[in-house]
Amino acid sequence: MQSADSQLARKFAHDISQAFKSRPFRKKLRPFEEHKATAPLIRRHLKRFLETESRDEAPQDILFDWEGRDRRGRKQERSYPILGTSTWPDAAVLRPFKCAFEFDREKKQGTSGFKDALMKASVHVLSGAYEACVLVFILLPGLNPYEYLNEKSPYTRKLVKTLEANGLYVSFPSAVS
Repeated sequence: MQSADSQLARKFAHDISQAFKSRPFRKKLRPFEEHKATAPLIRRHLKRFLETESRDEAPQDILFDWEGRDRRGRKQERSYPILGTSTWPDAAVLRPFKCAFEFDREKKQGTSGFKDALMKASVHVLSGAYEACVLVFILLPGLNPYEYLNEKSPYTRKLVKTLEANGLYVSFPSAVS
């Protein structure tokens, strides 16, 4: 059974995975800077989400961090061990619940790159280190998510559905030039 924090994390992950398709988020999706460029938008979205979800409660303490942030220093202090190595998501909500963010992009058409990104993002929830995760998979111009989730890809569709049941939500925005 999921905890209240886990349910809230998953609800937020689903909600923000939809928000990444909006123009304000898409405008910030510059290659290899996505987590830094979208950090203010994620934080603002989180604050609004928590205000909506906890109307009668006192404001919740928020901790949101991202890889490469100056205050983190040189060490990956928030990494966690998995399979003999350390890992850390591109960005993460650490309080009041734990929600990881991974950003990846299409390198060329074909589902193997997408499956690689799914597996990388899934580690955060399958390991139990995070209650939810959002994979932002940025599409090449002119393509849409149905290239990955169409009837010709039954195994990929099943994998996405299984991972969503475990707290991983996928967003397929296209970058705005």
